[in-house]
Amino acid sequence: MAAKHFGTFTILDYSEETSPTSFSFGGVTALNIAGFLTQFGNLRTAITNIITGVVKKEKWVGDDTVLTNTPPVDNTSQIELKWLVTYEGATTNKKFRYEIPTPDTTKLVPGTDMADMTDTDIAAYVTAVEAIAKSPDDDTEGINVLDMRLVGRNI
Repeated sequence: MAAKHFGTFTILDYSEETSPTSFSFGGVTALNIAGFLTQFGNLRTAITNIITGVVKKEKWVGDDTVLTNTPPVDNTSQIELKWLVTYEGATTNKKFRYEIPTPDTTKLVPGTDMADMTDTDIAAYVTAVEAIAKSPDDDTEGINVLDMRLVGRNI
């Protein structure tokens, strides 16, 4: 069954530009909403620890919550830079990608464009996203993050 539930965090950069990062998740019911909200909050916290921008807004299942309109103070925080996250379905091993704007470049392996997957904040992000995200093709299939790379995008 294709995942039909998406969560989005909108990131605000120093220039007051925004860019979203989205992920799929399974259905939210009365039985699992408390756990979902905890995981969603954990993921928001983990994202804030690997970016220089600020999470301006979050959205899931029709809930659209503005968290701030105040841009970050770091003038290098720009949405044109992204973490390109490569992941796979936990059982199918089908590969997918998504982007997270305003990466914290201090989290790179020195001399490369690859995130240091052993960095405490990067590892916490991976744990948080793997706990909540599902494959875009199947909302019951978990995911495994494979790597994160610094990329630039013209918007």
